Amino acid sequence: MSAPCLRSAALLGGLLGLLILLYAGIFAHRAVLGVDIMEARNLITAREMIETGHWFLPTLHGEPRLAKPPLPTWLTAGAMLLGNAGLDTDLTVNRIPSALAGLLLAVSLFGLTRFWTKSAAAASWSTAFLTTSYMFVLMARRNSWDIYCHAFMLAAIWGVAVIVESPTPRRKLSVGTGLLLGLSGLSKGPVSYYALLLPFAIALLATGAKAGIRSHLRDLGLALRIGVALSSVWSMVAWVAMPHDFSRMLATEQGAWFTEHTKPFWFYLQFPFMTGIWSLVACAALWPRHARSRVEPLLPYWRPVIWCLGSVLLLMLVPEKKDRYLLPILIPLCQLMGVYLTGLLRNPEKGGRLGRALILANSVIFGIVCISIPISLFWLWTRFPALDGIELTGVGMTAVLAALLLYFLWRSQHLPGLFVAKFSILGLCCLALPAIIQPFVGNMSVPLTEIRSFTSGGPVLCDSSLKFQDSWIIGSKPLAQNDSANIELPDKIYFASRRKNPILPESLREYAPQAHMDVHNFSGKKLYFIALDRRITQ
Repeated sequence: MSAPCLRSAALLGGLLGLLILLYAGIFAHRAVLGVDIMEARNLITAREMIETGHWFLPTLHGEPRLAKPPLPTWLTAGAMLLGNAGLDTDLTVNRIPSALAGLLLAVSLFGLTRFWTKSAAAASWSTAFLTTSYMFVLMARRNSWDIYCHAFMLAAIWGVAVIVESPTPRRKLSVGTGLLLGLSGLSKGPVSYYALLLPFAIALLATGAKAGIRSHLRDLGLALRIGVALSSVWSMVAWVAMPHDFSRMLATEQGAWFTEHTKPFWFYLQFPFMTGIWSLVACAALWPRHARSRVEPLLPYWRPVIWCLGSVLLLMLVPEKKDRYLLPILIPLCQLMGVYLTGLLRNPEKGGRLGRALILANSVIFGIVCISIPISLFWLWTRFPALDGIELTGVGMTAVLAALLLYFLWRSQHLPGLFVAKFSILGLCCLALPAIIQPFVGNMSVPLTEIRSFTSGGPVLCDSSLKFQDSWIIGSKPLAQNDSANIELPDKIYFASRRKNPILPESLREYAPQAHMDVHNFSGKKLYFIALDRRITQ
């Protein structure tokens, strides 16, 4: 077979492997993770959109929900209508929009890296790093707002990069880029403009793109005007329709930036660890003295570095800090890692002792993880009733073979095969392990439909131990004890608590327990439901 045919076959094989990895990281078994508070807000709002028809001015538990733009909730409600007859009980269906947003983000990173480097290999490695990064997998598998705004923004940034380097005006592309900017704004307001677009613009200006920006100011200005206008439409309508509620929301959100979830200035310095098992590669790629010579044949080294560190610095300036806010930093970081690895594999000797030590250390970590998987499953065997001895033995044998494969590939210094094996191991873990151990759907030991059927006969009362996301599990907002004191309760009610051996409040002394349901998650924490009937007095 000729050399061009071999290169084409290798390219097609790599792209096919990348598609399988994308499916494993984003789409496979996406109903396993439990629902957190942000996803619960989105799902409840989507359900109420369908029930009430309030699509443009959504509600959350009957109250106006104006803190976040509605595009992600529209997409979620649409998925519920098309995939589950308008019900929110199927997490696999509920999470289709966020998975597609994750796919858009990955495709955009591939396209942007391919455009800048003219290397399909660099684009593939970058996308593979992103697809297997801890924070990206977590955000793409939960249906909250962050994944949408950054996915649309990265697609728009790809358009901006093409416009800047085009020899002629690109009016149609400017309109499309502006629409993508607008969709980002309709997903989470100006968040991605600040955390992703602004540091990208700074990086472009600092790495030789001034002439291109200057020559395409009209196109870029058109895109920005369309984006800002589209981003502002919903906010303006909501402000006109509900001025008092909207003003109160703005005051609450602005106060939260400075008073809630505040962390030290250096909190975001943990950003390399958001790549998960690739943290050592991330740190090495960020070391200019070592990595610059491997990156610069393909891409100006400081472009992704300034983009990444600029995003870190801008996020540090905001007192409110959360781990999930680090998602935009992963984008330039994974691009840098992919280009760095491409340069390292093209000339392994050029990597020096540090490059060899990095590959060895990363391979050792992978080997330890491979061996620890069957050991962990054996230790936690009682928590996986579907796992039998034959399957556990199969997992153990596969883990040993994977560790041996990594060892022999490292000894032979077949570095491309070594990293392909590592990505294959991660993809296999995402595909096979959930299918074998069969964890709880939504991290709940009882199916959601059974929980809601159990509590469907009357109102649900609760104590202060419940979490917000429990209201999504129940299917309605539970009544707090203070609220229940002001209404006449029916003969049949339910009580919910997360406290061990819950004690009914004194206000319910006229009710007697009739049935109970205990729902526990993987860690063993329980949510207790008690069915109560009013005692018959003679």
